[in-house]
Amino acid sequence: QRANGRTRAAAEGNRAEKLASIEKLPRAGSRFSPETTVAELTDWWLESVARHQVKTSTLDSYRKFAGYLANDIGTHAVVDVGAETLTAWQSKLLDKYAPYTVLNCRKVCRQAFTEAVKFGLIPANPFDLVKAPRAKRVKAGRALSPDEAKSLILAAQEIRLGAVITLLFCQGWRVSEVLGLAWEDLDLDEGTAQIQRGAAYTPSVGTVLGSTKTSGAEGVHYLAPVSVAHLRRRREAQEAERERLGSEWPTHSFEGRPLSMVFTTLDGRLVNRQTITKGITRAAAIAGLDPEGLASHAGRRTVVTALYADGGLDLADVARHVGHSDPSTTAEYVRSLGRRPSDTAKRAAQLLDPTL
Repeated sequence: QRANGRTRAAAEGNRAEKLASIEKLPRAGSRFSPETTVAELTDWWLESVARHQVKTSTLDSYRKFAGYLANDIGTHAVVDVGAETLTAWQSKLLDKYAPYTVLNCRKVCRQAFTEAVKFGLIPANPFDLVKAPRAKRVKAGRALSPDEAKSLILAAQEIRLGAVITLLFCQGWRVSEVLGLAWEDLDLDEGTAQIQRGAAYTPSVGTVLGSTKTSGAEGVHYLAPVSVAHLRRRREAQEAERERLGSEWPTHSFEGRPLSMVFTTLDGRLVNRQTITKGITRAAAIAGLDPEGLASHAGRRTVVTALYADGGLDLADVARHVGHSDPSTTAEYVRSLGRRPSDTAKRAAQLLDPTL
């Protein structure tokens, strides 16, 4: 294309306008065009990109967040969406939802626009021009003391799926990892387990098997004696349940491999997280503990805090035990420092106080 003008300045101005319009055009062979809408972009990104990168439960939340964007500006052409439009959209969300929710929504929707940049539909991501809301994740939740955890684990023996509570509050695993255990993953004679998958509830499908949250969780884990004992009891109880149901007992598989799940409903289906939360509340009542703030993730906080504050272990070792890829994540689970501050102060005095 040629850029003409009566003067050199006019010609250069026309040239700049033409280059800007060309810059907005998608690259050759792209399915996108200047008429592509925000809803079309997010739908494509969810099905072609996100669906292959995250678990089904996470994809459901991505769809929900993308829906917040599509419901407001879904009919807008992507090339017409600028900082002003996104600022107004973000402001509306902040009127309805907590800042941390809006921050997560923004992170998800930004990914779709990043794809539009890659394919040349837009020259830059407009989300980069909009300041993110200030939001701090609330570190709610409680950790039990070692004695309280022992009481809870003993009380859990009276509950049908009490072995789940044992693994949560003694091993420190995620509830999805516990509910994704198959008998093929366990060697109870050696006292070991392999975490290879998780089970999570999704609104679109129900409870399904999927990958673990992080690769740090995968591999061989060593079981405490009480965990082995409670798993043996679970196996005996499940054999009786399977015998009662007979051929109607369902089969499960993951990545084409048939599995015999450790934790199931009475009719052999996968167990959801809410069932376990109710079980923890029942066990707390039996143990005489306040159930406030106790849910499935309280077990992970309990194990991390006990090992670090009371056991004196290094955070890196604790991270490996509970399956964290990064010790900095493990540090966020610590709810008490125990005697570590006073012990550190005493050691500093021994080394540095000239009056001692």
